[in-house]
Amino acid sequence: MGDQDNMIMFKLLELREKTGYDIVQENGQRKYGPPPNWNGPPPPKGCEVFVGKLPRQIFEDELVPIFSKVGKIYELRLMMDFSGSNRGYAFVTYTKREDAAAAIRELNGYEIRPGRHIGVVKSVDNCRLFFGGIPPTKTKEEVFEELSKRVSGIVKVILYQNCFDRRRNRGFAFVEFASHRAAAMARRALVPGCVKLWDQDVMLDWAEPEPDIDDELMRKVKVLYVRNFLISTTPETIQSVFESAIGTKVERVKKMYDYAFIHFFEREHAELAMAKLQNAEVDGSIVEIRWAKPVDRELYRIQKLNKGNAKFNHNMDLTQTLLLYKQHIDKREYENAKEDEGISSGCTADSICGSPGDGTSSYRSSAVKDNYTLAPAKLDAMCKTYSWAPPIYKYQQFVDPTGTAMWVCHVELPQVGLPLLTTPCPVGPLMTRACYSAAQARVEAAEMTLHCIKALKANVERSTPTPVQPIYQPVVQPIQGFNVPYDYMHSPYARPPPMPAVPNLYQWFENMRIN
Repeated sequence: MGDQDNMIMFKLLELREKTGYDIVQENGQRKYGPPPNWNGPPPPKGCEVFVGKLPRQIFEDELVPIFSKVGKIYELRLMMDFSGSNRGYAFVTYTKREDAAAAIRELNGYEIRPGRHIGVVKSVDNCRLFFGGIPPTKTKEEVFEELSKRVSGIVKVILYQNCFDRRRNRGFAFVEFASHRAAAMARRALVPGCVKLWDQDVMLDWAEPEPDIDDELMRKVKVLYVRNFLISTTPETIQSVFESAIGTKVERVKKMYDYAFIHFFEREHAELAMAKLQNAEVDGSIVEIRWAKPVDRELYRIQKLNKGNAKFNHNMDLTQTLLLYKQHIDKREYENAKEDEGISSGCTADSICGSPGDGTSSYRSSAVKDNYTLAPAKLDAMCKTYSWAPPIYKYQQFVDPTGTAMWVCHVELPQVGLPLLTTPCPVGPLMTRACYSAAQARVEAAEMTLHCIKALKANVERSTPTPVQPIYQPVVQPIQGFNVPYDYMHSPYARPPPMPAVPNLYQWFENMRIN
């Protein structure tokens, strides 16, 4: 051990004697804390900050006095490498959330050495895991019971019902744990492919962390997030129920599938509505109410542009750079450490018939069977983006031999043009199979149209002349026609005929028309 190592060790011993905090090194990090004679559980979520851009030869004897100025430290974790220097970042946990906020406010950009400024931002303490591939007949209680047999620390299981069949779930769940460490240990214990639940493989990954909104900002929110509505429940019905409960007007109601956002003119009106209608029955369904969480537009923009990118953009400010830096180092720490200390969130995807109000709508779409429920929104967005005429939906209702009311939807795109086709032409009308509701028929009609557009795009690309190869020609010439890989009528209707070249596109769709 060199003189420098001896000096560092002496300073750490001196710090421990002065403060009474333990200092222990394990799993690539050195922990300072918790406080002596600490009673009770660890501080709640939101008390931890991430410290980046630390000089490599700075240690606890310098960090503790700086960060203890703004509040009492519960724990400081300095990431270490094998050479004995730090890895350039640390985590500081305070005993109160107010102190963590003060550290971000006062120490972000602090000049810790001449010309060396550190960055301090809020830490993402993820305690939630995503489970995909859950049997659709399982209840929340059954999922909780099965997982509790294998892992510990489970606080809550979030399981959503199917939009169209309330007797079934959507095939995925979010499981919240008491701490990040408990979630990390559960992730290690339930390795996909090695452990089966209900005699089948399930998908497991970090869930998108629930947004941590400042308490002061949450006290100003005037929007409620309400879930578990029936698909058939209209916004007008919801507005009437809430206005009757508070005795005054509601600003507006925005309903998507089985959830809605209720906007109020005053905070007091929203509080009254939550108190009166929590777990109330609306159209025969019990609804759940929570405060809608404001979206940090700037953070959302950063994540959207740079998620998973370890390279730094020199046009970004310090806070943005630290966010990217944190994603990079956390992933490396998780891959290399003996213990699962990763904080990264690998499970992200579109919000599909989900629940954005409570931050649990993001999940890996490839694992969810009812992904298609976003099809109408996707089709409408596509038409608006390319200035195509909006889709036209027509519905027919009939009664099958068992006496059940069924629905069929006809959909048509009146005009599809650039950038797909130089000469605009219609798509459809296409007809769905028999469905149990008009909403389900609309979804399937939109999905069918999206598949048609995808097939049309592939046909256009295939019909585009390719440049002559300078060295050799392909031995086998490409086939001009192909079958659309989607059975629109799902049997007993026949598969569409092979799609022709673009000039005969209109006739191809005419052949598909079902009178």
